[in-house]
Amino acid sequence: MASGVVEFMAAETEADKSAAVERMVANPQVITGIITDLGPYIDGEASMVDCQKGLEFLLLVLQRVDPEQISRHDLSILVEYLAKRISEAGDVQIYRAGLQEVAKSLMTLSQMTKKFLKPHATLISEAVFELPEKMTLRDFPIATRLSLLELLQCLLDLYLPALKRSMGPKFVDGVVSMASLEKSPSCLAILFKVFEKLGLEWDPSPSECEEMFGSFFRYFPITPSSATNLPANDLKFLLQNCFKSNNNYAELAFDAILEKLDSDVSANVKNDVFDALCGCIETYSIPVVSRYSLKIWDSLKWEIWNGENEDFVNRALVTVGAIAKSLGKQRVDWNDPSNECSKFIGHVAKECNEILHDDSKKRFILRSGRILSKLVMSSPYGSTLVTRICLPGLITLSQALTTLSEKTRFIELMNLILEAHFECGKLEYMVLQQDLQPEDVEYRSRCLAAMDDSFGNFREGLVEIYFGSMSDASSDVPIRKLTIKGLTFLARMITFSNQEPLLSEFERGTVLSKLNETALDFNQAVELREVSVSCLGSISVEDPQAFIQFTLSNFMSMFPDALDFKAGAESGLSRAIWLLDSLIDIACTSTCKAELPKPIPNVKTHWKFRLFDAMQAELIEKLVESISKHSNQQPYQMAVLAGIYRALETFDKALLYDESLGNKWESPDPTFHPYAWIVTNLFRRCIGLFQHQEGPLKPSWYVGINDVVDGEVLDDAFVTLIGTIATYVLRSHTTSDKNNFLLKANDEHPEEPSRIWTLFNFGAHTRSGLAASQQHLRGGPPRKCSSIILSTALVAGLRKDARERMKIQVHETAKSMILNAIDMETKCSREARTSMLQLMQLLVNKFGADRTKFEDGKYLHDIMIELVTTAPSPRVYQTLAYFSAAALAAYEPCTTQLITLMMERISDPKYGRKIAQSFSILLAPSPVINEANFCTLRPLRFGRLYSLTVDYLVNVWRSSGDREVKESCLIALGSVLRYMPAKNLQDNAAQIFSVVLAGTDVADNSTKEACMNIMIVLMPGNPSLVEEHLDSVINRMTERTHNTYDCPSDATVEGRCKALEVLAILPSIVRTELLIKRRNRVMKELDVALDDCSREVRARADKSKMIWFNLVTIEA
Repeated sequence: MASGVVEFMAAETEADKSAAVERMVANPQVITGIITDLGPYIDGEASMVDCQKGLEFLLLVLQRVDPEQISRHDLSILVEYLAKRISEAGDVQIYRAGLQEVAKSLMTLSQMTKKFLKPHATLISEAVFELPEKMTLRDFPIATRLSLLELLQCLLDLYLPALKRSMGPKFVDGVVSMASLEKSPSCLAILFKVFEKLGLEWDPSPSECEEMFGSFFRYFPITPSSATNLPANDLKFLLQNCFKSNNNYAELAFDAILEKLDSDVSANVKNDVFDALCGCIETYSIPVVSRYSLKIWDSLKWEIWNGENEDFVNRALVTVGAIAKSLGKQRVDWNDPSNECSKFIGHVAKECNEILHDDSKKRFILRSGRILSKLVMSSPYGSTLVTRICLPGLITLSQALTTLSEKTRFIELMNLILEAHFECGKLEYMVLQQDLQPEDVEYRSRCLAAMDDSFGNFREGLVEIYFGSMSDASSDVPIRKLTIKGLTFLARMITFSNQEPLLSEFERGTVLSKLNETALDFNQAVELREVSVSCLGSISVEDPQAFIQFTLSNFMSMFPDALDFKAGAESGLSRAIWLLDSLIDIACTSTCKAELPKPIPNVKTHWKFRLFDAMQAELIEKLVESISKHSNQQPYQMAVLAGIYRALETFDKALLYDESLGNKWESPDPTFHPYAWIVTNLFRRCIGLFQHQEGPLKPSWYVGINDVVDGEVLDDAFVTLIGTIATYVLRSHTTSDKNNFLLKANDEHPEEPSRIWTLFNFGAHTRSGLAASQQHLRGGPPRKCSSIILSTALVAGLRKDARERMKIQVHETAKSMILNAIDMETKCSREARTSMLQLMQLLVNKFGADRTKFEDGKYLHDIMIELVTTAPSPRVYQTLAYFSAAALAAYEPCTTQLITLMMERISDPKYGRKIAQSFSILLAPSPVINEANFCTLRPLRFGRLYSLTVDYLVNVWRSSGDREVKESCLIALGSVLRYMPAKNLQDNAAQIFSVVLAGTDVADNSTKEACMNIMIVLMPGNPSLVEEHLDSVINRMTERTHNTYDCPSDATVEGRCKALEVLAILPSIVRTELLIKRRNRVMKELDVALDDCSREVRARADKSKMIWFNLVTIEA
C-alpha cells in the first residue's frame, strides 16, 4: 500500500493520479494502515503542499472505495484522526493544509451510515465548532469554509436526533458562530439550509430561536449586489425559508419585517420585504397569523389607501388577501363572530365600509373596493362576511348618487366585488370536484351553499343597480364600459352550490341582447364595441347555446350577401373584417367550458369545440353561398376565407394552451380529425371533375378548380389560402397517425387514386388513370394546373414517415413536376408553376426523391443535369435552383453536382445574370422547405455552401475580363452571403470584404442592399479592414446616397438608408484622425441626403450627420 501512496505523491498529471488511486482501491485492505503510510506527507515536518496532496489522495480513495471494504474499526480510526486535524487546526500549522479535503473525507465517511457511529457525528461537529473559537474562519478560502458547512449540513441531515440528544444548544451555538462573519453567497446558501433544517426539525427553544433568528435575519434583505456568484433570487428564497421554518420565529419576524417596511428603503428592498411578509403569512399557523393580523393590517392600510407606487399597493393588497386566505382555511362556526377569520375580515371590512359612506374620503373608495375584493376572494366565509357587512349599505347608497363621477366610481367598486365573488365561488367549486375526504366535502358544500344564500339575498338590489345604469341615457363611455362589464358578471353569476344561474332567463337574455346590440352598432365608440365583444366571449364559452342561438346568428346577419366594389365598398369590407375578427375573439380565443344542454346527436368532436365548430360552419356556408351566387366578390370572399384560417389558428393555439394546463381532451372517435371537415368542405366547393377537351389526354378525366358565377374561376390566391388551411390542419397537434384524414382515406381505399390527386372529390375516386393525368400538366388546362397548389399543400403538411401511405411514386412525381415547370406551353398562373417547383422540393428534401433510381438506372438529378445541358432556358435554370435548394437543405449527395453546374453556367452570355440571381433561392427562407413542414434543414449547409461557392466565384470575379461575368459573380456572391449567419461572415471577413464592397456598385438593387447589409454585419468586428478600404467605403456609400434631380441615385430608398447606416457606423469603429480628414466631404453629401425626397432617408441622414458632427468635439 505504501507504494500506492508514493506513486500518487510522485504523479504530476491527473491521469497518473487517477491510475494510482485505482490501483490502491483494488487492494482489499486499502484502508488499513493508510494513515500510517501517509504519515510522512501529512504530519510532522511535511510541507503544506505535500500535506494537501496526501489528503487529496485519501479523499479520492475514500470516494472510490467500496464501503464494504472498510471495517467499522478502520472507519472509526479515520474519523477520529480527521476530526482531530480539524479541532487542532487553530494550534497546529500543518493541520491547516488540506482542510477542505479533510472535510470532504469526513462527509464521505459519514455517508457510510451502516458503519458510521452516531457519536462520531457529535465528535466531528464539536471539532468544526472549535475552529471559530481559535481563529477567524474568514482566514480560510471560501472553498474550505464551504466544505466545512456542507459537512455540518450532511451530519444534520443524517444524524439530527443524535446531535440534538448529545449537543443540545451547543450545536445551535456552533452554527451561529460559523455564521458570524460569513459573507460568501455560496457559503450563505448552505448556512440558510442548515438554519431551515434546525427550524423545521430541531424543535428549538425560545432562546435558541432568538439566537438563530438574529444570526440569519441580519442578512435580510439580500440584494443582488451582495450575491454576485449566486442568483440573488435563490438566496432570497433560502433566507425566507429560514424565518418561515418555525412558528416561534413569528414574534421576531413580523416585528422585524414590519419595521423594515416602515423604514425608508429602496423599491427592490421593499418588494423583498413584501414577499417575505406574504411568505410568513402563508406558512405560519393560523393562531400565529391571527395574533398579528390586525397589526399587519394597521401597517399596510395606509400604504394601500395613500400609496403612489402601484406595485407597492398591489403587493400590500396581496398581503392582506394572504392573511384572509390563511385565516379562512380553518373550519369555523359561521354563527360565532369571535373566530379568528371573523375578527380580521370583519374589522377590515367595517373600516372599508365606513370609508365608502364618508364623503370626505371619496379618494379612498376604489382602493377600499380592492381591499374588499381580496377579502371576498379569500374564502366563501370571507365573501359572506363582506356581503353581509357592505352590500346592504352599498345598495342603499346607489340610490343617493347624483353626479356622473360618483356613479362611475360606484359601478367600478361594485364590479370589483362581483368579480371577486364570482372567482371565489368558481375556485371553491373546482376544489369540490377534487378527491376530498367526506367530511371536507360536507363542510365545503355547506359553506358554498351559505355563501350563495347570502349573496342571493341581494340579487334584486344588484339587478336594479346594473339594469338601472344600463338604461341611463348617459353617453359617457367609461361608465357604460363599466356597466357592460358588471352586467356580464351578473349574467355569468351562478349559485355555485347547485350551478343554477343567478339571473332569470329573461334577465340573462336582456344582458345578452344589450351586448349584441352594442357590439354590432357601428355608431358606438370603438371602446364600447370592443368591451362588448370581450364580454360576449366570456359568456359564450360558458353558455355555448346562447352563443349559437343569439350571438352567432346576430353577427352572421350583419354580413352582407355581396359588396358593390364598383361603387366603392371599402367601408363594407372593413366592417366585414371587423365582424370576422370579433367572432374569432368571441368563439376561438378560448375553448368551450361547457357542453350544450342538449348535446348534438352523433357528434364526433369534443364539447370544447362547440363554439369553434358552430362559427366555422356558418362562415363556410357564407363563403359557399357567396361563391355560388355572387360574382366579382373576390376581396370579400378572401376576407371570409382569411377569417376561417385565423379562427383555426387562434382556436388551435387556445386548445394547445388548455392542454398545457392539464385540461386534456379525448375525441369520442380517435380516428376522427376535429378539423378535417373544414378542409374537405372547402376542397369540395373549390374542386370539380372535368374531361380533357383537347391534347393527348383527351377525353380522360382530371380534377381542376371550379367555376363560380358567370364563368369566373376561383383566383389562385384564394386556392393558395385554402391550401394553407389544409397544411395547417395536417401539421396541427391534433393530427395523429390514426386521424390523419388524408392518409386514413388512402389506407381505407387502396384501389383508388391517392387523395393527393383526387383532392377529396367523390367522382374522381373512381376515375382510372386520374393519378397519371393529374401529374401531366404540360399544356394545361389552367384550372388543372391550379389544382397542383392544393396537392402541394397536402404534401407539405405530411410527416416524413408518411412516404408509403401517400400512395405516390415520389421520384416519378418529382420528375413530372420538373417537366411541367420547364414546359413553355403549360398554360398556368405563376402560383401554379411555383407550386410545381415546391412539390418537387418537398419530394426531394422530405421524401428522398433523388435516392430512388428510375428504370433506366438514372437518378432524378441526372435528369435535371441533362435538361440543363441539352435544353437550357430561364425556366430550366429556375428549376435547377429550386432543386439545388431542396437538396442543399438536406445535403443530399447530388448537392455538389447541382451547385457546381449553377456556378459553371454563370459565364453563360445569355442566361448568366438570371442564374446568378437564382443563387438567392439556395438559402432564402422558404414557405415550404422549413421545419414546420417537417423538412430537413441541416445547420452545416451554410458552411458547406460557402466552401463550395465563394472561393470559385471570387476567383472567377478576379480573373475574368468580361464585365457581365464579373457582375454576375458579384450578384451570385451577394445572393449566397445575404442569408449566411453572422459567424460565417465574420470568420471570413478578410476574404469577402472587398468583394462585398464591390457588390454595392452592381446594377442590381437586391445585390446592392444585400452587400450593404453584409457590410453592416462585418464592420464592427473588423475595423482594420474598414480603415484599409475607408475611401472606397465612403465613396461608394455617398454615390448611393447622392440623389438629386440632376444626378439621381442608382439605389432605392431602402438602399440609400442602408448606405447612410454604413456611414453612421464609421465613427464608432474607425480612428478619429482618419475620419476628420474626410469629414467635410461626408458632411457635404449628408447635406444632400437631407434634401432627399424620402422622409425615411432624410431621418436617417439627420442621425448620421449628428454622429459625424460630433467628431469635431472628439477632435477638440
